[in-house]
Amino acid sequence: IDLSLHCAVRIRRNDWVMNKNQISASYMEMLKNAQHEIIIMSSYFIPSSFIRMSMVQAINRGVKIKLILAAISDIGIAKYTERYLYAWALRQGIEIFEYKNNVLHGKIAVCDKRIVTIGSYNINDISALASIELNVDVEEQQFANTVTSALKEIIQRDCNKINPKTFNTSQPIFEKLLQWISYRTFRLV
Repeated sequence: IDLSLHCAVRIRRNDWVMNKNQISASYMEMLKNAQHEIIIMSSYFIPSSFIRMSMVQAINRGVKIKLILAAISDIGIAKYTERYLYAWALRQGIEIFEYKNNVLHGKIAVCDKRIVTIGSYNINDISALASIELNVDVEEQQFANTVTSALKEIIQRDCNKINPKTFNTSQPIFEKLLQWISYRTFRLV
C-alpha cells in the first residue's frame, strides 16, 4: 500500500428526515463542473427537471454524458418510466446503454476521470426526497481512471446501445402509451 497517496473522500447523505440533500448536491456539482465526460450507472434513472436542465447545460458546454441503465428491471413501472425519458435524453445527445446480463443495482458516476461518487443513491425523486441514502465521493485520479475504464468495459461487453435513430420508431404504440402512463403515475406518486 502506498501511504503517500493522498485522496479526498467525503461521505454524502440524502436524508429526508434530517433535511439533507448532499448526494443530490454532489451530482449537481459534477454536472456544473464537468469539462469532458460524465458516465452514470443508475438502477432507476428518472431525473428531476432540475437534473435534466443541468445535464443539458453540461452538454451545451461540450460535455459528453453516457448512461448505463438496466435492460431488465425488478420494478416494471420504473423501467417504463425510465424509457419514457429515453426520447428526451437521446434528443440531447446523451448516449444510453442498457445493461443486459441481469437486474442492475449499481449506482456510480465518474466525472472527467477525476471524481467518483458511489453508493445507494438512484437519480430519481424517491432517492432525492423520500429515502435515506449514503454515497462516498472520491476525488483521486488513479481511482477515477480505473472506474472509468471499468464502466467503459461494461458498456462494451455487457450493454446494448440504444439507437437514437430507431428508438422511437421501433416501439409499438401500446409500449409508448404504457411508458407515458408509467411516467405520469410515477411523477404523481
